[in-house]
Amino acid sequence: MDNTALARFITSLGSLNDYGSTVAQTKLALDRNSTQPLNQNGSDVAIFTDALNGIKAIQKEGFSADGIIAINKQFKSPSNEEPDMPGHLRNAYYNDDDRIAVTVEQNGQTHYLPPEVVTHQALEKIVDQYQNSSHTETDAWRTFAKIAKLQPFQDGNKRTALIAANAAYGTLENGNYLVLPFNDLDRAEFTINLMRYYQADDDTAEEQALNRMLSVLPTDRERKLHRPLTDQEKAGSVTTTTTTVKPMFRKPPLNHERGR
Repeated sequence: MDNTALARFITSLGSLNDYGSTVAQTKLALDRNSTQPLNQNGSDVAIFTDALNGIKAIQKEGFSADGIIAINKQFKSPSNEEPDMPGHLRNAYYNDDDRIAVTVEQNGQTHYLPPEVVTHQALEKIVDQYQNSSHTETDAWRTFAKIAKLQPFQDGNKRTALIAANAAYGTLENGNYLVLPFNDLDRAEFTINLMRYYQADDDTAEEQALNRMLSVLPTDRERKLHRPLTDQEKAGSVTTTTTTVKPMFRKPPLNHERGR
């Protein structure tokens, strides 16, 4: 397994949850088989560890409903980013913690409400749809979007979905991983379009949102994950001067999202 490509994948996966370690730090952690090189003041260790365990779990189980559940079962490292009950399919009728809403607009007033009860059959349907498709890259990203929209677990849904989509597409074996945009603005646009996918109420609207998501994915050159690390990947976003940062996107006063 190429640790350079895997480091880029884990960093991309972690960007869903503010993973702060650089690609170089992540590769060094893989090379040393140790989390010591990672940032220790956040959730990086948990995201790194659980990503590796999630990959191993679905490689053992195979792309299936049980395989998707097996990924999330591995999200059990100490962190606020992890579900309280890893691998548990949500059922809000029996557990109030399973009743979730996902904030889809910056003002915090608009939410997507996923199904209150997620069944094993719902995951099987997504798996069957991919198995009956042409197995293209678009089909794999559609699988990602469908799992993320279903929000089957209490937390870690998008990370679970990305690992599962890579398992479906066979990239966990060859290292040509499906990755999110590396550019912050493109990644923000990708996330906005994923929110549009959540809100879509028919197949046509879902496909329109999916096409928008695909339009900002990394280019073929950027997807060459096996290439040597760039200077930017080694340095991350380190700055040596004092700068006043004015965020363009501001978080709502309350966080209504759970089950990310």
